[in-house]
Amino acid sequence: MTSPYRLALLTDPPTWCGMALSGRSLDLLTALAGSRDARMSDGALIEALWPDDLPAQPLRALHVVVSRVRAVVGEGSVERSGDGYRLALPKTDVDVRDLSDRAERARACAVAGQWEQVLDLTDSLPQVPACADADNTLGAGATPVARLREWVARQAEEARRDRGLALEAAGEHERAVALLREASQRDSGDETVLAALMRAESWVRSPAAALEIYEQYRRRLRERGAVPGPAMRAAHETVLATESPVRHGLEPEPEHFLGRENDVTGVLKALSTHRLVTLTGPGGVGKTTLAQVVAARSRRPAVYVVALAEVSPGADLVRVLLDAVGGPGVVSGDPRRDLAAALAQPGTVLVLDNCEHLADEMADLIGPLLGACPDLRVLATSRRPLDLAAEYVRRLEPLDTVSSTELFRARALAARPGQVIDDDDLGELLARLEGIPLAIELAAARTRSLSVGQIAERLPGRPDLLTAARDAPARQRTLRAVIEWSWNLLDASERRALARLALLADGFTLAAAEALVGAQAADLLDALVSHSLIVVRDNGLPRFHMLVTVRDFALEQLSASGDETAARAALHRWAVDLCSQIRFPIDAGDFGDARHPEARYHDRLFQQVAHDEAAILQQLDRLLAQADDHGSDHLPADLRDAICLIGAALMRLWSVTWSYERIADYGPRLIGPAVQPAQDLRGNEAGLSVLALCVTLFGLLSHVPTQVRSLLPASFDGEGSFNRVRRFLRAGDEQWPELIGDADPWVAWAATRCLAAQQEDDGDPQASLRTIETLLGRLHGNDLAGIHLLELHLHRLQVLMSLGRYSQVVDACSRAQVLQERVLPSWGEFFRTTLRLEGAYCAVYLDPRPETAGRLLESLEPADLPGTVRFIARSVRGELELTRGNARTAALIQRVSLHYARHWRSILGAGSQWELYILSMCLITDVELSPDDAVELDADAVRVRATSLLRDILSDPAPRQRDIPTIMAFVAAVGLSVVAAEDADPDRRAVGAELVATALAVGTNQTCRLLSHDYLRSRTERFDARALAQAEERIRPLDRGELVAHAADLAGRLAGEVG
Repeated sequence: MTSPYRLALLTDPPTWCGMALSGRSLDLLTALAGSRDARMSDGALIEALWPDDLPAQPLRALHVVVSRVRAVVGEGSVERSGDGYRLALPKTDVDVRDLSDRAERARACAVAGQWEQVLDLTDSLPQVPACADADNTLGAGATPVARLREWVARQAEEARRDRGLALEAAGEHERAVALLREASQRDSGDETVLAALMRAESWVRSPAAALEIYEQYRRRLRERGAVPGPAMRAAHETVLATESPVRHGLEPEPEHFLGRENDVTGVLKALSTHRLVTLTGPGGVGKTTLAQVVAARSRRPAVYVVALAEVSPGADLVRVLLDAVGGPGVVSGDPRRDLAAALAQPGTVLVLDNCEHLADEMADLIGPLLGACPDLRVLATSRRPLDLAAEYVRRLEPLDTVSSTELFRARALAARPGQVIDDDDLGELLARLEGIPLAIELAAARTRSLSVGQIAERLPGRPDLLTAARDAPARQRTLRAVIEWSWNLLDASERRALARLALLADGFTLAAAEALVGAQAADLLDALVSHSLIVVRDNGLPRFHMLVTVRDFALEQLSASGDETAARAALHRWAVDLCSQIRFPIDAGDFGDARHPEARYHDRLFQQVAHDEAAILQQLDRLLAQADDHGSDHLPADLRDAICLIGAALMRLWSVTWSYERIADYGPRLIGPAVQPAQDLRGNEAGLSVLALCVTLFGLLSHVPTQVRSLLPASFDGEGSFNRVRRFLRAGDEQWPELIGDADPWVAWAATRCLAAQQEDDGDPQASLRTIETLLGRLHGNDLAGIHLLELHLHRLQVLMSLGRYSQVVDACSRAQVLQERVLPSWGEFFRTTLRLEGAYCAVYLDPRPETAGRLLESLEPADLPGTVRFIARSVRGELELTRGNARTAALIQRVSLHYARHWRSILGAGSQWELYILSMCLITDVELSPDDAVELDADAVRVRATSLLRDILSDPAPRQRDIPTIMAFVAAVGLSVVAAEDADPDRRAVGAELVATALAVGTNQTCRLLSHDYLRSRTERFDARALAQAEERIRPLDRGELVAHAADLAGRLAGEVG
């Protein structure tokens, strides 16, 4: 196995990047790696290399060895330093240095009792060869490697000792025992190790085995007139106590305890290293159940569980706890002292369940208890932390989807055996229950009389729909009661804040919260987070999340309070005010230009829109609904302007972040308000901005230009430079060829974008490329706003991709990087990501070896990518897996993307370019599947679906979109799939080959290598080269239009056979 270290001196043989080392080169690297100082002098190195027989010219001989080593490891790895040399490699690149460094740091952490750090540092340490036994001192003639390994072996032994101590402290006794036994054999007088070994053996074997260790040690000491020290005596007392364990207040483990094993392990480990552990989380998430399971599985001598839900604030908590632990009552005259005495037994765990309503009183009690009982461990459950210095807070998260589904099915079938549970209905219901176990169990119980679909349909706004059995605690008999319990613990300002914040979409920021609750928002959010009513998640910027069930309850409270109208008005003002500051640039130096005097402020504004997109979009949806109620022809001017101001800001955001599905969804809905008269100049500008963005994104919204031209008024007084935008919008597509030469740079840019997109869709990407390059050739650097120039270069890059000119794309990506400096940093970041990925993809397309694909895969994480780039990256990830030979993995990835493509179908209808693209990738990937994998993944069903869709889109006389190159790529993919099918008869195979030949003759979108002409041709020839050659001969006389019609006929024949 290849070592993960560049320089591996602990492997046999030692290696540099997998290449074996030997001789003087190995000795030199060994000496440098093992040096305690930063460098070794020439004299020290000469002595290390030739300890017995110096060469005639020692310094020259050293330089020769150094030259040989540098030839192997590189000039920069061995550096000259003063009168010597140093190994210029990070510690993490050299196994002996990494082990030594981690062992030393682990020792320091062990002394400080920082056991978690010890476990991290000693995890997966490099293995020291067995011959490097630290107990066997090497002779004077040992090699430098052997001497180095001997030294490292001693450090490895110390690291294993510290790891054993850390594992025992963390409660992982089974894993600790072997390491502690090894350490005790090396040093039979190490009381720290022996005490830990006693505690571990008590858990793993028996208390008797642990006591025997103590007795053997005590006898050895007695022979010398000594006695065991404090550590051993304390371990002895702890083991004795485990022989008669005490358990109070425990309940049986629930029948369906799902998805929580990692939490149980984590809490037990936390109790080993922390005196006070508080489980927090929203009501119903399972804190009580988890605490009970932890208590039941604890191996500590005494475990007490105290239920506090029914204890009222102001009650005598000391008396409550004394009663719960079975204390003898007040015997000393000081109840607190008596409670401390009752809990003083070594190894005691006190579980305090449901502390949130007693948090202050409980904090005042626990602090002194921990001081009086050094070995006491406290596990508290609370919807808010206790805010003590010793507290370790562990938040219990909702169940994942798999565990939620399993729990619901188990409980529902117990409530009504034999019922049929629809997967889609269950998915919809569980999405609303958000992994809260109590809500899941309550919903499952309702299936006694309702179907899952009926529950899902009735649940929104009805938290009281879910009810528990009569014997459940009052606070948990309904979902509403669970939330109300937390609500009642809030003060008036916190309740008002929670109710108002329920208006915000999930994932809102502090700025959005301030719009609703004022300058005190940070403090109020902190309070609501501490009560587990709001969750904060940090992904660069803290975002706040509210469970749907909590939101429903809070909105109900807001409505009842009479504050809803004022709250909604405040939210509306904030969204409109923020979005009105995002402007549409026309000339260089406008909004978005990095050289604008207020560029930093503009960047912050745009980032705020990006961060709070969900909340702003929520306002836009509300305004569009109001517009629908009014009727779209004559909107109130203030409503029209608000829609346009918010719409323009979001359209700009979506265009920069490639959120094309949003543009395709909202663009057509914004056109109606945008073409109506504005209230003022700013509203007019916003409307024209919306329309300009819709039209210049012509490739997505091919029906928009004609619609805009027919509705847009001729002028608006005082609109200034935006009159140029209106002039272009009112021009017909027949004027675009003329307008690309317009004297106004922006008009020429807009016409170029639209005409180039039209030419590409019509199947002439060469003409599209010429149109773009003509304008780029006559533009000067400052003619256009930076964003428009960058978008024009990206448009050119995309056309190059579609033509399969991958080497030119790599070059274009590099040159476009310079243009990012002209736009706001937040804009440039999105473009930087896109350019980096496209350049990397094309580099692999040019060098499609498994290793180059593997390197790109390691750096590719689609979850972190914006908008549609994420969709594309996922599909390309499948393509890269196919390049590495992993056909099944590639096919599974493409099917995930195919599932996502259903979202595009809901917006653009069947046959959008995105659906065709991903179906094409699926078909071509499926060709490489083994017969068994093809059956398992139902490749035939994908082919049938694709064949029917191909017939439909080619026979549609008025399609919503007509992207000929993408349609032809789909034609070729269907054809290749038919040719490769095992059950294809000669006639069907001939039709498939003719589809491929037809598509290649028309021209396909070659954005991905799998859709390139070379790839499609080579794969088809692999299956039936003769059929392809004959098909090409048959279609040779056909012109472009006839070829498209011929493809439609072929698709109809195939679909008819399938039908």
